[in-house]
Amino acid sequence: MIADRRALRRKDPEGLAADRAAAKVIPVWRGRSLVRAGRPPTPVWLEGERAQAALGAGGEEAIYLGVDAAGAAVFAIDLSDVDDPVDALGLEDRFEDLRMAGAFMPAADFEPLAYARGICRWNRTTRFCASCGGALRNEEAGFAKSCTECDEKVFPRTDPAVMILCVRGDRCLLARQPGFPRGMVSALAGFVEPGESLEDCVRREVGEEVGLTVERLSYAASQGWPFPQSLMIGFRAEVAPGEVRLEDDELEEARWFTRAELEKPAMKAAGYFYPPPMSLAHRLVREWIAE
Repeated sequence: MIADRRALRRKDPEGLAADRAAAKVIPVWRGRSLVRAGRPPTPVWLEGERAQAALGAGGEEAIYLGVDAAGAAVFAIDLSDVDDPVDALGLEDRFEDLRMAGAFMPAADFEPLAYARGICRWNRTTRFCASCGGALRNEEAGFAKSCTECDEKVFPRTDPAVMILCVRGDRCLLARQPGFPRGMVSALAGFVEPGESLEDCVRREVGEEVGLTVERLSYAASQGWPFPQSLMIGFRAEVAPGEVRLEDDELEEARWFTRAELEKPAMKAAGYFYPPPMSLAHRLVREWIAE
């Protein structure tokens, strides 16, 4: 895990250069993360000669993530320009889709990979100034960019979104979007609009998606979700009695579940499942079941 992001270190080029000599590296390749096969898959961080080889393959674009629990510097490196990094670096493991591999990982394993994936994607996709079109130059070890033409400065983007577990009495509401895997149901979710508070967003999304009115709401937890760059903010919402109505085409089904119906044997028999343990939706559901 990343024990400390050490943001101030990003502005210390000499210190960062010294850190690289004994750094650990989390490689990213075309949005995929390096993992060792197994149940669960194990994240692979490069050390020693392989770490230095990865840093060399990535040129000067290494992104400083902070330090691990032992105080070792950790960098992310985007190897997307290397056709076959497994062969080029002599690796024994594979780059896998983090959304799939991460479904089976503990949070402590998933979160550093998500951190590396998210910041690498921002650096790869943010190359030109939105104000004038000029080229951007990297600053602060991958956490800022400035325009070479107009001096506009930009920082990594995060899109806030709410996730809402609606409850009424001894039931909670789960829904499915058309793009979900077959049988998967989850908590409601939606992006926060400009000028909107989180609370207002919760009320709006519940009304828009299922036609219900929120009476009380409470914050539950949050999760960084780099698919591509969201911050999921979880709430529990107690809703007034009313009929569930699918108000638009974002959902194809929404229904109430009791705690007993959410247990794995019952869900399997009914042909449903909810998101895996690394997701915020899973946490919202399990915490409600445990009460």
